[in-house]
Formats: sequence, C-alpha cells, structure tokens
Amino acid sequence: MTKPIKILCVVTQMNKGGMESRLMDIYRDIDKNRVQFHFYTFRPDAGNFDKEIKDLGGEIYYSKPLSIKNSFLIPIKLKSFLIKHPEYKIVHAHMNQWCGLILKGAKMANVPIRIAHSRTALTNGSFKNLVKNIIKLPTNKYSTHKFAVSKKAADWLYGKEIKDEVMVVPNAIDSEKYKYNDMKRKQIRAVLGWTNDFVLIHVGNIRKEKNHKFLVNIFKDILLDEPNSKLILVGKDNLNGAIHSLARKLCVYDNIEFLGLRDDVADLLQAADVFVFPSLYEGLPGAVLEAQAAGLPCVISDTITEEVEITPLVVRRSLEDDVNRWVESIIDSRNSMRMDTMQYFQEKGFDIKSLSCKMTSFYEDAYSNIK
Repeated sequence: MTKPIKILCVVTQMNKGGMESRLMDIYRDIDKNRVQFHFYTFRPDAGNFDKEIKDLGGEIYYSKPLSIKNSFLIPIKLKSFLIKHPEYKIVHAHMNQWCGLILKGAKMANVPIRIAHSRTALTNGSFKNLVKNIIKLPTNKYSTHKFAVSKKAADWLYGKEIKDEVMVVPNAIDSEKYKYNDMKRKQIRAVLGWTNDFVLIHVGNIRKEKNHKFLVNIFKDILLDEPNSKLILVGKDNLNGAIHSLARKLCVYDNIEFLGLRDDVADLLQAADVFVFPSLYEGLPGAVLEAQAAGLPCVISDTITEEVEITPLVVRRSLEDDVNRWVESIIDSRNSMRMDTMQYFQEKGFDIKSLSCKMTSFYEDAYSNIK
C-alpha cells in the first residue's frame, strides 16, 4: 500500500484556540491512509490536542517560543530541522505574519511545496500590529501556495495585488456535531440551572482583539432590562483577570460565568439564547460558524468578514454604535426561531466533509507535481 503524504503543519501550539480547533476538525476527518499531518510547534511543552494527535498517528516536534528578538533565527532553525527530515516535501505554515520567515527556512532546505495560511485580518494601527506588518513581508517571496480563511485575511497577509493567486479555504466545521436539538437544549439548561434565564454566550479566549471589555459593558445594560440574564464566557484568560475586575467594578460579576477552556462547547451553544461576538478584528471566526450550526442567533461586529454569514441568523452591529443599539439587537434576537442549518453549511462549502476532500485532493495534486 502507498504510504500517506506527510504534511508538516507549523503552528504555535496545539491548544484549544480557534485555528487549532479548525485544523483538528480537518485532521480528524481526513483519510490518513492518503494524508498524514505532523506538527512543528513553537512551544517546549505539550498542547491540549497533543495526545489526540499522537493517537491519530501524528508526530509532534517542539521548539522554543517565537519572539521579535529571535526572529532572525527562525529560518535557520527550520532549515536545520527540515534537512534532518527530508520526508517532508510539503510544509504548511498556519502562523499569519510568521509564515514568511518559516517558509524561508523551508526554501533554504529545498522543500518544494511551501504553503502560507492567513487566518486573521488585522485592522488597527497599533505599534504591535505595525511590527506584524513588517514581519509578514517575506511571505509572498517564499510561499509557493497562498491560503486564507477569507478575502480580508488574504488582503492582509498577501496584499490585494495578488488576490487571484490566493486560495480561500473556509473554516469548515463538523456541522452535524452542533446540529440543533430542542430536547437536548432543555435537558442541558436544566442541568446547568439556566431554565428561566436569558443566556448570552461568547466563545473565544479572553484577548484584547475579542473585545470582552465592550461585551461586559453591553451586558451591564442588558441586565437593566433583563435582570435574569447570564453571560457565559468560554475561553482561556490571557488578560490576567482584567475582565474579572471590570465585571466586579460594574457589579455584574455574579451574573457572569467564566468557564475557561471547555470540551462541551457544542452543548453550551445548544443551551444558550444568543451568541455575542464584538471582535475588533478577525479572519473568519470558527466560533461564529459553530453558533450558527447550533441554530443560535448571533449578534456580531461589522469588522468581521461578511463571509462568516452562512445563515440568516447573523445580525451585524458597528462598534461605533451606541451600546443601546447592541442591547436592542441582542434582546430582539432572543425571539428568533432556532433552526436546523446543516443544509446552509453543506451548500456553501463550510462542512468539514467537503473541505477535507478538497484538502486531500490539493495535497495529492501538489505532491504529484513535485519534480
């Protein structure tokens, strides 16, 4: 039997973030007799998904964390690693602005297929983002193939001038896993003690770009109209308790549940009433797709690409809007009928089955054309 094509996926760490979850969705579904993922990570310790990766037959390599100070070493480290591992003919970098430096190392090691993958779309002009805009510059030069989760993400990493060279690879999900079930919803709400509550949910690590500060301020005003409301926050806290402190200051802490990383996101989405996502910027957020797959009404910021609107369940609001406009949209959304959305995902190519087939064909075609 022909051995599977080995793809070296370069990531920061395989933890339960949005990108990592979407990558794992593909890995779980892809035919491992044809394609096998291995992972090169920029962390010395194991990530949340590492055990599952090994159980699925994958290998994981660990390296020191990335930083601006050691960025000049990245190509050298990748070159050295890839020369020792000539079995990798395809390197797929999932690291936004760092893709160029990673793929430079792959180029130096004569790896023929070098894929850059843009998963974000930075918009503000902060110093940190200006630095990222400089770091990303080698990407076009050293990548043989250019992927992006959305048109915005493509424009950010590669520029609009070469948009025709970019392959948009949507953040597909296992829509069957999230399919709405009314009986299941009632059971979960009863177990969680939410039966009589108006439940808002946000799924995403607590980071500046996720805009939790704005979300908590919205929730403060929602409580004035709906005192039986709860705000469920799912994700790792990367702001050192700042949102906890804000919630206490605004006297809403007792109505917020900080759940951290969870394995039962699909169940939580079934049980919630409205999904709220006021991000400052995104690529194509998988969390919004998951919420729609669960038939959950979504109120999101208009900074997020329109490509995320798979169903009629999405309402967009400007971050410049008065908080009252957000409150109004959220409360109005609770009256939306929950629905089965699987057909929308299948028709628009956002279901994992169709994407894993597409990716398998791409890898096999690319590999067969290596000279």
